[in-house]
Amino acid sequence: MITPHVISCLAILTPLLLAASPASSSADRAPRPVQTTPAAARIELGKCDMQVTYNLPAQRFDETAQAIAHATGCYIRYTDKKLMNVPVQPVRGRLTRRQALRVALRGTSLRIVRETPNLMEVKLAATH
Repeated sequence: MITPHVISCLAILTPLLLAASPASSSADRAPRPVQTTPAAARIELGKCDMQVTYNLPAQRFDETAQAIAHATGCYIRYTDKKLMNVPVQPVRGRLTRRQALRVALRGTSLRIVRETPNLMEVKLAATH
């Protein structure tokens, strides 16, 4: 015969035991979330993604490119020699090399046309 004391203990313990049971876990019954990481966030990071503190004045593109890439292994490639003398924006603050180059090129006719983990290629924007 079950005493009232045992019944009250079972009434308290049963929900707790069921909640702790892996078979009844709500996480097991819930659908798995679909991966929602955007493709851009899944690219491989490289030397161009390391942060550096910059204090570069407005100057020629070739000077800024050299200062951003200096001794880092992050290459900034440009084949058109006309790009060398294009004036670019000042770059200040703690930025990745990618961010620093984007800040420098803002408002100019230069565009980043190719990016890999360790390289950024710059060309003159196509005019229509």
